[in-house]
Amino acid sequence: MVEVSTSILSVKEGEELETFLNLEVAKTDYFHIDVMDGKFVEKDTYKKMLNNASYIKRISNIPLDVHLMVEDVRTSN
Repeated sequence: MVEVSTSILSVKEGEELETFLNLEVAKTDYFHIDVMDGKFVEKDTYKKMLNNASYIKRISNIPLDVHLMVEDVRTSN
């Protein structure tokens, strides 16, 4: 069996609800959350991914697949 974890990194602001619901209808198995701290990797997605993860948990039962790209988990943001 193949499971699909769909990255939500490129979801456009203001289109979150429509995108997440469309992915649920499409039967994605997981929402893939890329957490970047701006130190270990150049881009900082911490706040955006925290907001998206919180939103998803309010509207969906699909599990989150969290990918940490951070220097130190204990001190990230």
